[in-house]
Amino acid sequence: MEFNSKVIPLHLNPAGFIEGFTQLGVSMPELLEGTGIDTGMFANPAVRISYAQQYRLLCNGLRLTDHPAPGLSIGMQIDWSHFGLIGYVVHCSPSLSEAADAFTRYQMIAQPFYSVIAGKPVGFIDRDDRFVYPLRCFPPPAEGQNGIEQFELDFRLATTLRLCAACGNHAVADSDVHVELAFPPPPHAQAYHELPCASVRFGAERNAVTVNRHFRIEPFRPARQAAFRELVARCEVDLQAAGLEPTVTAAVRSLLNQKFTQRLQLMGSRGYQEQPLSLGACAQALRLTPRALARRLGQEHSNFRQILQEVRVAFALHHLRASSLEVEDIADLSGFSSASSMRRAVRQSSGKVSGLKL
Repeated sequence: MEFNSKVIPLHLNPAGFIEGFTQLGVSMPELLEGTGIDTGMFANPAVRISYAQQYRLLCNGLRLTDHPAPGLSIGMQIDWSHFGLIGYVVHCSPSLSEAADAFTRYQMIAQPFYSVIAGKPVGFIDRDDRFVYPLRCFPPPAEGQNGIEQFELDFRLATTLRLCAACGNHAVADSDVHVELAFPPPPHAQAYHELPCASVRFGAERNAVTVNRHFRIEPFRPARQAAFRELVARCEVDLQAAGLEPTVTAAVRSLLNQKFTQRLQLMGSRGYQEQPLSLGACAQALRLTPRALARRLGQEHSNFRQILQEVRVAFALHHLRASSLEVEDIADLSGFSSASSMRRAVRQSSGKVSGLKL
């Protein structure tokens, strides 16, 4: 993604950052200085800014505020509308799993840089029925700008915890949300302990939010399923209009990763309904007929079965690298008939398995 390409809708995340910093006492003229952004642009939803402009905006805000953790403050206050249509998923998603997967796919509309990780596994299932969601940050474009990276981490932490609070099933036996942070307690550590979670542990091996699997997957407002599906369908239209997925193959891979994750995490839960992993289901999501989708995949020298196998292997590899589950459990979770079958598929796909617990 070109640093100077104007691809970020100003009225989404950037407008939320602007509101957040002004609420922290930063003056608007100083905040916008040198960004190429002026207040006259706010009324036009077609205005796009570049990552260079957003970067300058954040640098200004961090320099001008004396708040010790502006990322936490803005992340806890930003209105969901600043994420675009997908922000409203917090009001209608039947479960946290469906909300999180939808955010993973459609957040690139508000921040197109996320298109580089679309279709790749993000979280993973660990021991004790825990789901781990790593908090990943993109490296800052310039050395010495650690404040930007910390801002992004804090912002993502706060919004993730808000999503958990809004969409998790708090009626399950274990509804506690835990935070792990890979840095020592800062002077303002109390700000982290005041977040909506059960615990915060500093000095951990990773930056992550962990929840019980059932808190994440058990639906608690099924009557909103129709509204959720309608919202996701509209987000898909917006995503296609934005042209952020370069190929139909990439779009199918992203959809399959989302459906694959949902399907496997629901196995064994109450009220489980199989999520379709079919050409027809993907075609419906992409507003194509199955025949048209198969034809377009063929034009890209790809096919549905091949992409599905790639997603299955990627899911297995992700868990082999990140999870502490036993190999046999990962094979079962990934839909392979046995651990040996998974080993063959991984070796055929990646060639190298050094460092993996195969």
